[in-house]
Amino acid sequence: MTTATTGALSPGQVDDYRRNGFLFPLDAMTADQAASYRAKLEAFEAEYGERGSAILRSKAHLVLPWVNELIRLEPVLDVVESLLGPDIYCWGSSFFIKNPHHPGYVAWHQDAPFSSIPKGGEIITAWIALAPSMVENGCLKVVAGTHTKEAEHTFNSDGSNMLSQGQEIAVEVDENDATLIQLRPGQFSLHHQFIFHGSGPSHSDERRIGIAVRYMKPFNREEGTTDTATLVRGSDPYGTFIPEPVPTADMAPESVAYLDEQLVSRHGDRYRK
Repeated sequence: MTTATTGALSPGQVDDYRRNGFLFPLDAMTADQAASYRAKLEAFEAEYGERGSAILRSKAHLVLPWVNELIRLEPVLDVVESLLGPDIYCWGSSFFIKNPHHPGYVAWHQDAPFSSIPKGGEIITAWIALAPSMVENGCLKVVAGTHTKEAEHTFNSDGSNMLSQGQEIAVEVDENDATLIQLRPGQFSLHHQFIFHGSGPSHSDERRIGIAVRYMKPFNREEGTTDTATLVRGSDPYGTFIPEPVPTADMAPESVAYLDEQLVSRHGDRYRK
């Protein structure tokens, strides 16, 4: 396990990420700042209920200014810049929340085959903890070195598998090979788009709350630019994505309408469900 504080990664840390496909723990903000963001999230949940839960699952940074702040945290961008360079897009964001003693688990899988990533793009995910993410409440787990190629997946109807399509890697994964990504509030981890990862159910009284922010550098797309993303650092010499608007108030009607339009465009019927 490689430890780092805020700021750019050392060459050794970059090598660790390239070799293993993940890196942690890194510091995104103070514990007090994480607690403040958690309070905003839980107030939003209380006000908006199921509609709020759906918003939090994908691109909440388009309708909530405080989430737009989370995708732009300077310590996180400094680290991502060490791997992607000075020009950085946020291509997506998703909150992953497990309530106390929740039986749900995330099966072993890879992100890239199921994320509608445009051809030629490469994503690095920063998983930022707003609450403790520990073994007891089902922290993220990864298998080092499994990020070098795409694996076959199967699909099942197990209702406890929290993945939207019920996907699972079609190879046996030895749990003894897994690294447990345990994080304190304010810390974050990085993982590659092809790393084998998942998480277990919660056996804890503590909520697990984290936001996964998907970062991508600009690139020369083969197809036309029809996808959208938020440029969070630098510039885009290729016009890779259509720029997304920055929200000015929580759940402004025009922002919510834009988010719905973008998610239907990206995910189709899966989002309508």
